[in-house]
Amino acid sequence: MELLTAFSKTFRALDRTRPVGVFLRLFTALAALAALGYWIARVPVALYETSLAARLEIETAAAVIQSQMTGRIVESNLVMGKDVKKDDILVRLDSLPEELQVREERTRLRGVEPQIAALRAQITQEENAGRAEQQTAASQVAEAEAKVREQQAPVQAAKVRRARLAKMLSEKLIPEKDLEDADAEVERLARAVSTVQASIDRIRREQAARDEERLVRIATIRSDIAKLESAKSNSVAAVQRADYDVEQKLIRAPISGRIGEASILRTGAVLLQGTRVGSIVPSGQLKIVASFPPQAVFGRLHEGAHAKMRLRGYPWMEFGVIEAEVSKVASEDRDDKARVELRILEAPARIPLTHGMPGEVEVEVERTPPLALILRTAGQWMTGPAAAPSSGEAPKP
Repeated sequence: MELLTAFSKTFRALDRTRPVGVFLRLFTALAALAALGYWIARVPVALYETSLAARLEIETAAAVIQSQMTGRIVESNLVMGKDVKKDDILVRLDSLPEELQVREERTRLRGVEPQIAALRAQITQEENAGRAEQQTAASQVAEAEAKVREQQAPVQAAKVRRARLAKMLSEKLIPEKDLEDADAEVERLARAVSTVQASIDRIRREQAARDEERLVRIATIRSDIAKLESAKSNSVAAVQRADYDVEQKLIRAPISGRIGEASILRTGAVLLQGTRVGSIVPSGQLKIVASFPPQAVFGRLHEGAHAKMRLRGYPWMEFGVIEAEVSKVASEDRDDKARVELRILEAPARIPLTHGMPGEVEVEVERTPPLALILRTAGQWMTGPAAAPSSGEAPKP
C-alpha cells in the first residue's frame, strides 16, 4: 500500500513538469533547425580539387645527361648525389680514332703552310725581277732614242749637202760622181738611224714577251696557291670536325648542381647515342607541380588559390602539410592533363624537402553555401548530361 502511494505521487509530479520539458525540447529543436538552416543558406564551405600526381621540383628545370655519340666507355665519374659544376667531365668515351685524325690533319696543315709561303715568295721574286727588267729595257730604249736623235743631225746635213751638189751638177759645176757619193752618204746615215730604231722596237717586243711569260708564271703560281689554300681550308674543317667529334665523346655536366639520377656505367661498355645516363638537379627554390584533369582546372583554378600538399611517406597527422598557393595555371592541356604550379608558403620543419618528393595536392577552388551546392546538384541530376551533337550537326538549344 505504501509502494502504490509513492508511485502515484511520483507520477503526479512528472505530470505537473511535462509542459515545461516539452516546450524546452521544442525550443531547442527549433533553434537547432534555425541554426542548420542559416548554415545551409548563408555559411559558405570550401570546395577542393585533388591531384594525386604532384611532386616537388626546383624552379629551374633539371637537366638531362645523355650521350651525344656512340662510343665505348673508358672513364665514368657519374655518381648520384655528387655536386658538379657546369662543363665538368662526367663520362669519357673512347675517342682515339678522332684524335688520330686530328693529328693527321694538323700534320698536313703544318706541311701546307711552308709551301704557300714559298710560292708567295716566288711571286714576289718574279714581280721584283719583272720590275728590274722593265727598268733595264727602259734604259736601253732611252739610250737608243738618244742615238737616233744624235744620228738624225748628220742625216739632215747630208741631205742638205746632196741638194746643194744636185744644184751644182745641174749647172755643170761638179762631176756626176760627187752627187752619187752624196746619195750614198745619205743612204748610209739613214740606214744607221733605221737600225737604231729597229733595235728600239726589238727591245720593246722582247720586254713585252718577257712580261707576258712572267704573268703566266705568276698566274700558275697563284693557281697552285689557291689549290693549297683550298686544301688548307679542307684540313682546317676536318680538324674542327674531328675536334668536335672528340668533344662529343666527352659527356659534360650541362649545368651546375647535384646529380639526382645516375645510371650504372661500366668501363668497356658501349654507350649508344642519345642514351640517357642521368640528370642534374640545380640548386634553387622548390615549387609544387601537379597535374589535374582539364575540367577541374579551366575556369575553376586561378592564381592565388590556397592549397595544401601531403607528402607520401610522411603521415600528415604526424608531420603536417605544406601550405601553398597557386602561382601558374596552364592554358592548354597535354595528354588530357593540365599542369598547375604552386608556390610554397610554409613547410613542416621536420621534413627535409628535396627535389622529386611525391605527394597529393588539394586546391581550394570555391567557397559556397551548402544550399547552393544542393540546388546545383539537384539541377544537374534533373537535367542530366547533355548529349554531344554529331559531326556536322549544330547543338540544340
